[in-house]
Amino acid sequence: MRAWLVLLLLLTLAGCASTPQAPRAGYSASGRVALKMANERHYAQFDWHQLGEQSELSLSGPLGQTAAELRFSPGNASFREGNKREITANSADELIVEALGWPLPVSGLRWWLRGEADPQLAITSQSDIENGRLLLQAGWRIESTDYRGQPSLPHKLTLSRSDLEIKVVISEWQWNP
Repeated sequence: MRAWLVLLLLLTLAGCASTPQAPRAGYSASGRVALKMANERHYAQFDWHQLGEQSELSLSGPLGQTAAELRFSPGNASFREGNKREITANSADELIVEALGWPLPVSGLRWWLRGEADPQLAITSQSDIENGRLLLQAGWRIESTDYRGQPSLPHKLTLSRSDLEIKVVISEWQWNP
């Protein structure tokens, strides 16, 4: 269960394509995420907070209890599952490998969530689709749709690769000056 929550946490926000550039100030996003892997399905609520280089992701279960928290910035990352011990590493990507046993592109999530390509990663392909964008980056197919608001931001994301599909519905965006 722990691995799925962490995976859900990381992949939840690992998707989106390049669209209008959102302000670089701090922001928060919250909503729901669904993870489908083989015959397993997992669901969670999420809260993402971004302030400069500092990223924080919190996943909670159906009753609102915190299931996992990930905090990272360049050179520092920590992960806590529920009330259990905290794991730390020099990078979020290293931390996820340690926590899950396989790699995820966590460091790109802050970009992908708001519909932008990670400037640190090569882009395989990107294109416009109906009311959204399609991005192929770091082995992921990231489809962002249902753009709303000012600045225009995605409210639905589907992230997929051969063995995994993650659907994200963002219910609220908030900009922090």
